[in-house]
Amino acid sequence: MTNDLVFLSVFQGIAEFLPISSSAHLVVLENFFGTKTGGFETHVALHFGSLLALFIYFLKDIFLMCFGIWVYDIKRLKKHPGKQYRNLAWILIFSSVPALIVGFLIKKIFGSTSESIFVMGIASIVFGLFLIIADSNPVKDRFVTYKRGLFIGIAQCFAFIPGASRSGMCLTAARFLGLNRVEATRFSFLMAIPTILGASALVMIDTPNPKEIFTASQLILIGITTGLGILTIQTLLWFLSRFSFCFFGIYRIIFGILLLLFF
Repeated sequence: MTNDLVFLSVFQGIAEFLPISSSAHLVVLENFFGTKTGGFETHVALHFGSLLALFIYFLKDIFLMCFGIWVYDIKRLKKHPGKQYRNLAWILIFSSVPALIVGFLIKKIFGSTSESIFVMGIASIVFGLFLIIADSNPVKDRFVTYKRGLFIGIAQCFAFIPGASRSGMCLTAARFLGLNRVEATRFSFLMAIPTILGASALVMIDTPNPKEIFTASQLILIGITTGLGILTIQTLLWFLSRFSFCFFGIYRIIFGILLLLFF
């Protein structure tokens, strides 16, 4: 295991959950700083680490959502409490469908998305501005419904544009709808679970050596990514309970300008 892969796991654990487009940063690290990002197995392992971080942090919510589906949709016990978790589970599944369909079609038709630095720079600037504008929208007493979840899910599809950021698109859409920052972020994190799971499944299909994903060195990478991912989730939710998304929007604009000027 090289120092590059250790750095990559640290980067993945932090950047994956921030609305800054971790994929765009990885392209810059690989193409202009010579950081070796590994093969299919490493990428799947790192995403598995991010997925594991989400599962651990939201374990209680996931359990309650599964329990709600079991009680209401399987056992048909309509008087049992916790219906809101059952509804949240189906909203998450429903809102994840558009991105899973679009991702599958892109993979089958184009193979992969472009890694154009110019496109990443423009996308970072444009969607950074959108995030700032959406975040200026006043917070309303709203919760995620099927309709709002679908709106956020469709917005998530724009993340296939290089440099757009999956979490950035979800948070922009959620703030546009008037959800408060913490609830918008929690919903974005929960949406990441089926999305990353689906994306990882598609990648694993084409992985030449699936057993290489869980070698000793890869397990270390997964552990680093998972630990830092949990810390990042907690820190971001704390940060957004006190501050706005403007910091990330400004950062994305600066990052995009630097891409256009120097790369």
